[in-house]
Amino acid sequence: MKKKIGVAAVLILIFAAGAAHADSSCQRFSANPIGKLNVIGVAMSQGVPEANSTIDEFYRKNLRIRIDYDYLIDPTYRQLQAQKAVDISFFGKSATGRKFSSEIDTALELNANLYTLLIIDRQKRVRAFSQTLTVDLDNLGKVVEELLLNLDGEERITVDSGAPDQALGWQTDLGKANALKKKTRFTYDFGASGKLWYKYLGEVVPDVELKTKDGGNVRLHDVLNNKVSAILIFTATAEKNTWMTIGGISSIFVVADELYRSFTLGEAKPGKTMVPEARP
Repeated sequence: MKKKIGVAAVLILIFAAGAAHADSSCQRFSANPIGKLNVIGVAMSQGVPEANSTIDEFYRKNLRIRIDYDYLIDPTYRQLQAQKAVDISFFGKSATGRKFSSEIDTALELNANLYTLLIIDRQKRVRAFSQTLTVDLDNLGKVVEELLLNLDGEERITVDSGAPDQALGWQTDLGKANALKKKTRFTYDFGASGKLWYKYLGEVVPDVELKTKDGGNVRLHDVLNNKVSAILIFTATAEKNTWMTIGGISSIFVVADELYRSFTLGEAKPGKTMVPEARP
């Protein structure tokens, strides 16, 4: 049965003690040995102390979210207007305008979304992209496992992401490539429908300068170097009056934790099939 993390997970996280600490993992399909996934968080905040405080007080203490993987900080976050608990979005952009700005948001063209999950290969290319609260863990886990297996030495994946007009949020570069092969109005129209696909799918993710938790300088590309990575970019504003309006993003942390425990700590049990084309 496919596992999905969605809006209901938010209610569980907020109202049920310890829900985020339930043991679970993605299901592997291969019996091959694989390397470790590099899971990194990037907190957009007003500064290093503000990010550390918000993560500890709000995410870990109040929402009881487990963030055991390392995280970096973009200290350039600036609020532009009040964040709404419910907003209308067109192609990833708020209909009421940008609520904040930050260097990583601008460089990666994330459209001031509260959270973004990127799966990146060893060559720093974006292979999967999500800005949705409902994530198919089976397919997401398969993308990660295939990249770790390094199929044919080419980091090939087999996970499509459906029709382009249904790909808002969950996308893969294979889904984008397959869509471009279909001569439909969705793929060759450079108007609204052309905005369905994330710009950097299949491309090298832009480099940005970030901060470590202790205030040191680090560049995103240095953290990604020759590693299959899952990068969770999220808002960690110090403005407490906005905390409950961004609390709904908590379910994406459950997804990141699943990936960390399954493919970094190795809790996902190997499958039964040896994949001969694997070159991990």
